[in-house]
Amino acid sequence: MRKPFILVLLLAIFLVSFGWYQMNLQDYLRNLLQTCFVPTTNQPLMKESTTPPKTKHQGQISESSPPPKTKLQLEVDAIFEKMENLIPKVSFTDFNQTTNGTNSKISIANPRETYCVGDDFVVRVDMFDHLGKRKTYGGDFLRPRLYSLNLGASVSGTVEDFKNGSYHVHFPLYWAGKAKVTILLFHPSEGVAALWRSRHSSQGFIGFQGRYEKSGKEAVTKCGFRLSKEDGKEICEYKDPLYEEVFHCYKAPNFTCESLKDMSGTDIQVSYLTPVEKQIFQRSNIAVLIPRQFSPVTVLECGSNLKASKPKCEIGMSSPVPSGYFYDEIWNPLYCNMTVYKKADNFTDCLQGKKLFLIGDSTLRQFIMHFTEKIKIVKYFRYHYSGWAGWPLTLEAMNMEKDIYVSYKRHGFPLQHDGFYYFKEDQYISRQIDQRAGGKDTILVITMGQHFRQFPLRVFIQRAVNIRRAIERLFLRSPDTKVIIKTENTRDIFTPPERQGDFHGYTQYLVLKEVFQGINVGFVDVWDMTVASSTMSVHPPGFTFANIMSLTLTFAC
Repeated sequence: MRKPFILVLLLAIFLVSFGWYQMNLQDYLRNLLQTCFVPTTNQPLMKESTTPPKTKHQGQISESSPPPKTKLQLEVDAIFEKMENLIPKVSFTDFNQTTNGTNSKISIANPRETYCVGDDFVVRVDMFDHLGKRKTYGGDFLRPRLYSLNLGASVSGTVEDFKNGSYHVHFPLYWAGKAKVTILLFHPSEGVAALWRSRHSSQGFIGFQGRYEKSGKEAVTKCGFRLSKEDGKEICEYKDPLYEEVFHCYKAPNFTCESLKDMSGTDIQVSYLTPVEKQIFQRSNIAVLIPRQFSPVTVLECGSNLKASKPKCEIGMSSPVPSGYFYDEIWNPLYCNMTVYKKADNFTDCLQGKKLFLIGDSTLRQFIMHFTEKIKIVKYFRYHYSGWAGWPLTLEAMNMEKDIYVSYKRHGFPLQHDGFYYFKEDQYISRQIDQRAGGKDTILVITMGQHFRQFPLRVFIQRAVNIRRAIERLFLRSPDTKVIIKTENTRDIFTPPERQGDFHGYTQYLVLKEVFQGINVGFVDVWDMTVASSTMSVHPPGFTFANIMSLTLTFAC
């Protein structure tokens, strides 16, 4: 009996040893133990990546077939393809072949001595290159605006591209008086194609670092959405399986993946533009004013009925293009009546007895700063700074007497900030929504965009789709919750166009309009508002910001 037992024992030891070294059993057991014994939390799951499994086929070793795409990935692909179809498929070798704003012309397509409020005023744009040769294809990125400084009135225009170098820009006439047209050639079609290609040539223009801490010791390593395998380096994967969101860091030696504490993100000084393409993005070639061939037009009332009654702005209303116009520096949505919030009492009456959650970037931080430092309807809790100090921090403010609670929380990875910050506070927006009970006295205002311009558009699309899904789950358990989507705004023309320029913001704006159509949310079209007011600032000032808040709170209250 003893000899067969020894033989069986030796065979078992051999099989276990063979599997240990030849079948990555060690990695399998490590991952299994992590899955079984790591406590479930609201943070993304973490694991050490292993090399992809190999499969043999006809004597060759090849990578295993990729897994089938999930429903989320297919939806992201469909939206991405829709956006990509809008991009001109053009290339060039000579800068002089690109569209030149000063050589181009605008004229009135339907010239008359006077026009009536309610008319569709159409401007024709004809494009020429730097040699004065007429362009034969479209795709230029234009920014049109009709305005009257004396009246504090302005509206954006809608561009109709004939794909042959000519455009019609449609301006609805909403006020009587003089009106002046400006059309900026923000980027030529060749620049649009170059920016699109550059954006999708890498994993982004921001370099991330992760700081690990354990027992008083620290180590810093490189992080990102994807990392390439390097000899001697293990990769920690931080994945949220519900939302299929993932980023990675090189594992610091002698540290566990779970000991990642802080993150920072700074510009990578890299460009994917060719030398000839870079000429397009010199400052003198950005946002060029196209010469106008006519004087300001005169608009008369003519018995217009544009002042007909409209319903109050309510959650679930669709937002057209353009979505409204300014008159006397007050925003007038085309589809509803906005309540103007000016005095502190107006805001207090709206927010009394309510919880307001601001989730996104610093353009929503402006809201809580206004409430606490300008009109002072709430006071910060455990925050003793002012202005933009403590940018990475979650902020809370309260008014105990009026039962008002306001919080501001950032939208999560990716965030551009060159100092280290405790990143686990910055959960994905979809997870923050899933953690809320909701209710008739709960308001969620959500925005994102500025920090995503530096990354491939699919990252932004997936995040937007996940947010929509989380909102749909919220409405199932708490349909009375108010949710408002605020689009991103334009920013200054000195912003590096390849990394953070407004063309990238415009594509993201189109994604939000696509993703959130047909859902019961309030849609604050800040892109349209900032184009109409010609506000080129990442943090819109003055009456533009005041109207953004007014429309947001009109939906909320």
